[in-house]
Amino acid sequence: MVKDYDKEDPFEMKAVEIPGGDIEHQARVMSEEFRDMGTDKETLLQMFNDPFYGGLNIATVQLGEEAVQEIINQVYNSNNYVIQTGESNG
Repeated sequence: MVKDYDKEDPFEMKAVEIPGGDIEHQARVMSEEFRDMGTDKETLLQMFNDPFYGGLNIATVQLGEEAVQEIINQVYNSNNYVIQTGESNG
């Protein structure tokens, strides 16, 4: 089912900046989420650079691409995560 866009829809997702928020922490958490869902580093960096992904892109706008790339590298080089495969361990 495809739903037509309605600017008054209260359930429409919208990216908004939270004043006083920690954009570096936000970028790290979002990177961890996408990593855990199986997104590769190159695709994630493309998403951070794409204005379509407002929540990701605002981090690139505020921090710069080099800083975002460093965050992504730190997240993906960490050994402290589990990739979701959809397979059951039990």
